[in-house]
Amino acid sequence: MAIRTTAATGVIVSLVVFILTTIFLLVLAIVFYAGQAKELEARAGAEQLLDEYATPGERSSDRFKNLLATAGQNRQSVAGLLNARLEALTLYLDGDKSTSEDAIRQRLARLGVDEGGGVRHALEDLDRTMEERDAEIASLKGILAELEEEIRSAQSELLAADKAREQAIAAVQAQTDQYRQAGDQYAQAVARTIDEIEQAKSQFRDEYREEIERLQEENDELTQDQVDLMARIAEFQEILSRTRIGPKDPALLVDGRVIELAGTHDQVFINLGLEDRIVLGMTFEVYDDASQLRPDARTGEVPRGKGSLQIIKVGQRTSTAKITASVPSRPVVRGDVIANAIYDPDYQFKFLVHGMFDVDGDGRASESEAEYLRSRVEEWGGAVVRGDTIPGDLDFLVLGVAPTDPGLPPGDASDLVVQDYMRRKRSFLKYKELYEQARRSQIPVLNVNRLSILTGATSG
Repeated sequence: MAIRTTAATGVIVSLVVFILTTIFLLVLAIVFYAGQAKELEARAGAEQLLDEYATPGERSSDRFKNLLATAGQNRQSVAGLLNARLEALTLYLDGDKSTSEDAIRQRLARLGVDEGGGVRHALEDLDRTMEERDAEIASLKGILAELEEEIRSAQSELLAADKAREQAIAAVQAQTDQYRQAGDQYAQAVARTIDEIEQAKSQFRDEYREEIERLQEENDELTQDQVDLMARIAEFQEILSRTRIGPKDPALLVDGRVIELAGTHDQVFINLGLEDRIVLGMTFEVYDDASQLRPDARTGEVPRGKGSLQIIKVGQRTSTAKITASVPSRPVVRGDVIANAIYDPDYQFKFLVHGMFDVDGDGRASESEAEYLRSRVEEWGGAVVRGDTIPGDLDFLVLGVAPTDPGLPPGDASDLVVQDYMRRKRSFLKYKELYEQARRSQIPVLNVNRLSILTGATSG
C-alpha cells in the first residue's frame, strides 16, 4: 500500500508541477504577447514618423545610404546632417544662414541668375563675360597708350610749331618795322612830291592857260568839221542805198527759174549751174512769180513759197533739184521762180551775223549755231563780215535772238554778278545799236525765220 501511495503522490506532484508550469507559461505567453503588441505599435508609429522624413524608396537610395553613412561618421542624424548642409549652403549663397529659400531665389533673380540655369552656370557666364571685358579693357588700354603717345608726339610738334611761329612772328615784326620805317620815309617823300606837283601845277596852269584856250578853239572847229562830215556821210549813204545791188526790189531776189520737171514727181531742173556758182546742197524757195516775194506791210515778213528745193546734181548751165517741201494744191511747175537771199549769180552779198541763234529750234540759242549760219553763208557764195561794226557796203544784217535788258544788280552784289550784268548790258546795247544803224541805213534785217524762208530751208 505504501508503494502505491508514493507513486500516486509523485503523479500528483508531477501533475501539479505541470499545471503550474503550464499556468506560468500561459502567463509568460500572455505577458510576452502584450509586450510584443506594444512593440509592434511603437514600431508602426516609428515607421510612420520615419516616413514623414524619408519614404522607404528614398531610404533605399544610394544617396540616402551615403548620407546615413556620413551622418554616422560624424555622429549625427541624417536630419542634422542635412540641416547643417542647408545652413552652410544658405550662408554661402546669402551670407545669412537664416535666409529662406524663396528670399534667396528672389535675390538671385534680381542679380540675373536664371532659376532653371543654376548659380554655377550663371557664375560661369559671368566669368566668361569678365574675361571678355578684361580682354577688351586690355585692348582699350593699348589703344589708350597709343593715343597718349600720339598726344605726346602732337604736343612736341605743337611746341616746336609754337617756337617756329614765335620766331616767324619776330622775323615778320622786324620786317614790318623796316616796312614801317620805309613807309614813313615814303610818306615824307610823297608829301614833298605833292608840294612840288602843286607848285608845278600852279606854274603850268599859268603857262598853258593860253594854250588850252587855243586848243579849245581848234576843238570847236573840229567839231564843226565833224558835223559837216557826218552830213556828207549821210548823203553818201543815201546815194549808196539807191545804187546798192540789194534785195530792196523783190524782183532782184529772184535767182532763177524752174525750166522743166524731171522724170520723177519730186525732182525738177533749174536754169542755174556751175557757171552760176551753184553748189550741191544749196536750197531755194519756189514762188509762182516775183510779186509774191514782197514783205508783209505790217510785219515785214516775206511769205513762205509754195515749195522748197535742194540741189542734188550740178551741171554746167543747169542743175537738178529735189522738192523737199510743197503745197499739194499748188504743185511746182515749169516757169516758177526760185530765190535764195544768200546766193546771187552775178553778185556776192555781204552778211553781218550777230548774236546768239537757235537754228535747230530746240529753244536754246548758242554762238555755235551763229557760226553754223556764217559757214552756210560762205558755203553758198555769200561773204561774211566779221566783227560788230556795220561797214558801208553791207547787204544784210542777220540778228539772232534779241537779248533782254538786264535789271540793275543789288548794291551788295558780288563781282561775278556785276560782271555778268555788264556783259549782258553790253550785249543788249550792241544789238540795239546794230538794229537802229541798219534801219537808218536801210539795210535789210533778217532773223533765222526770214533767212530760212528766203533760202528755202525746211525744218525736215
